[in-house]
Formats: sequence, structure tokens, C-alpha cells
Amino acid sequence: MNKLIEKLRERRISVTPQRLAILANLENRRDHPTAEQIYQDVRRQMPSISFNTVYKTLEVLCQKGLIIKVNPLHEVARYDSDIGYHAHLICRNCHFIVDLHEYEAPVPALSEEAKAGFRLEQQSLIFWGLCPRCQKK
Repeated sequence: MNKLIEKLRERRISVTPQRLAILANLENRRDHPTAEQIYQDVRRQMPSISFNTVYKTLEVLCQKGLIIKVNPLHEVARYDSDIGYHAHLICRNCHFIVDLHEYEAPVPALSEEAKAGFRLEQQSLIFWGLCPRCQKK
């Protein structure tokens, strides 16, 4: 728990029991849960927590770089506490997500003109396809 407190403080995020529970939940799983799934898990320990608190906390954690949002352009965003560089493989049918840690994509060198004044903070590489289960349907 001390490690989680340290992570929050390093990013200047106020430490609350709710934020600790949400971050701990994410760090203890290897899937890419939705806000609803995290809410259902965390409320077993904290019955009074609201979905709104979970959602807002996830947004703060994303903005501060402690977690990443995967698949944000679809109906339901999923969250990943693994912020190290890796690609994602996403099923376009069921939205199952696989981490691809072994994939080493070259980072393109962008000219200042191509950056259009942006200060780059992160990159994302996503492969879309059909998972084995959906291929059988």
C-alpha cells in the first residue's frame, strides 16, 4: 500500500481511501477492465463508493499518467495500469484486449513541423482483428 501512496504523491494526487482502492484494483489485475467492472470490484470492499467517484478517479489517474485508457474511441473505455511501452491487440467484435510487450515498434522521428506545436507525451499502437473465439462464430 505504501508503494501506491508514493505513486499518488509523486504525481501530486491527493491520497484518499477510494483512490488507493481503485489503483490497487487496477494494479492487481492483468485484464483491461471497464469503469463498471472496477466499480463492481471496489464496492465489495467499499459499499458506499459511487460509480461517479470511480469514473472521476480513473480520469484523474489517466491525466496524471498513472494508468492509460485503452480503446477510448469506442463505446466503453478500458483501463490499463501497465504504463510501460507496449502495443495492444484488440478484437473488433468482443473488444478482448491482449498486451503485446514483445513488439518493439520503431518510434518515428517527427519534425517540429509535423508535431504542429504539440509536446508529445505518449504514443499508442493498436492492432485490430478478430480473436480466435470470434473467428469461430
